[in-house]
Amino acid sequence: MSRLYDDRFYDWVNQTARASARLLLPLALDAARPASVVDVGCGEGAWLDEWRRLGVSDVSGVDGDYVSRARLLIPAENFVAADLSRGFSTPRRFDLAQSLEVAEHLPPASSEEFVDSMCGLSDVVMFSAAQPGQGGEGHVNERRPSAWAAAFAQRGYGAYDAIRPALAQQSRVSPWYRYNTILYANEAGAARLSEAARATRVVDLRKLDEAGDLLWRVRKIALRPLPVDLVTKLSRARYRVACELSRLAPRAAG
Repeated sequence: MSRLYDDRFYDWVNQTARASARLLLPLALDAARPASVVDVGCGEGAWLDEWRRLGVSDVSGVDGDYVSRARLLIPAENFVAADLSRGFSTPRRFDLAQSLEVAEHLPPASSEEFVDSMCGLSDVVMFSAAQPGQGGEGHVNERRPSAWAAAFAQRGYGAYDAIRPALAQQSRVSPWYRYNTILYANEAGAARLSEAARATRVVDLRKLDEAGDLLWRVRKIALRPLPVDLVTKLSRARYRVACELSRLAPRAAG
């Protein structure tokens, strides 16, 4: 993966990520109570910077070597360059490993190895990935939440739906985070979850596919038949419009 956009685009991405993180991460903090966090597919580190705002100072990020070190929002020494389509690891484990809207960009053949790598980083994983028909740039591996949950279950990680219900009406959180973010924990990790989080354990994994309002469901139905290349072009056009609107907003305010 290479840098397809200029810095203005990444500024916009970071801004929208922060808006979601500021509502989502306090829920994750209450549920998992981590003292250390690693973010796989961290980009420039916006989510990790928001973790630091919440008092979690021990943060690390993993992403491709294409990420500009000069634009990192975390210390460069806390960034690990890795090919996420292959098995990866870090020198240590963390209280929480997260990967948010990343796995859909990886080849389908990499899915099992990606889950292996995530489980190798922590006993508790916060994970979201694009659903079929969600749309976005380069989504070559869209899967239902239940499919990812089954992969985690094969490794002894149960699914805990502790995040999504609290965000269901939060329009300030991007829908892909609002409807896709699920906690997974093995036995040791589950023991560290809050009592309220443990109570959200999902046994019938098919129920994980049911989240989303009517607009979200219609969107998925409409985009699902379209080829990846066309959806990518639509997504890039939307991003360019958003960046331009973001650029014009300060002028309008002035």
